[in-house]
Amino acid sequence: MMLQLIDKKKIYLYLILLTILISIHNVNFIETFNKIFIVDKINIKSNINKITNDRIYKSLDYFYDLNIFSINPDEISKILNKFNIIGEYKVKKKYPSEILIELKETNILAYFFNNNERTYLGENGKEIKNIELTDIDIPLIIGKVNTSNFLELRKKLIDKGFEFDNFKKFYAFKSNRWDLLYKNKILIKLPIDDLENSLNKLKDIIEQTNIKNIKIIDLRVKNKIILS
Repeated sequence: MMLQLIDKKKIYLYLILLTILISIHNVNFIETFNKIFIVDKINIKSNINKITNDRIYKSLDYFYDLNIFSINPDEISKILNKFNIIGEYKVKKKYPSEILIELKETNILAYFFNNNERTYLGENGKEIKNIELTDIDIPLIIGKVNTSNFLELRKKLIDKGFEFDNFKKFYAFKSNRWDLLYKNKILIKLPIDDLENSLNKLKDIIEQTNIKNIKIIDLRVKNKIILS
């Protein structure tokens, strides 16, 4: 009986020692695992200007030294969405320790002045400030800008077959009515309602009429076209 008791004590001792060794091994394994999967590189591929790119890099510093498995891509998206110049992006984890981000600058559609500050309007529907653009021919919006209304009007013009670049100025009125300056020489007065029909008429006038001496195309009155 005494021998059996001693043997049992040895077994318990061995088990305790083995548990300790396994635990030490596990701690080392976990530490090694964590080091391997710590984010040490964020790589951004974009067509955005260097100054903005540097600001984006700086805003993502938080994710360095985090375990890549613990990072939710939505957290990165929240940061990227703060940069209005970004039109599209993709976020991808490259294991074991790198985050890849592809950015595409939004198309700049027009500009306007807000409190004497030049503001650009992106195709993503966002207002963009504090950027410098050169050699870019975009229309000016005059009046109180309603982004959704402008984007809707632009879509309708394109759907009707107009070249958007031919419109040089957009005059926005509080009544939600628009005047358009076409090729810097013809002022087009659109109605508030029945815009689809009016744009069809406008297309016919431009394509079928000699507009060389026309200064104004007034479509505000229903079933009536005034050329002057």
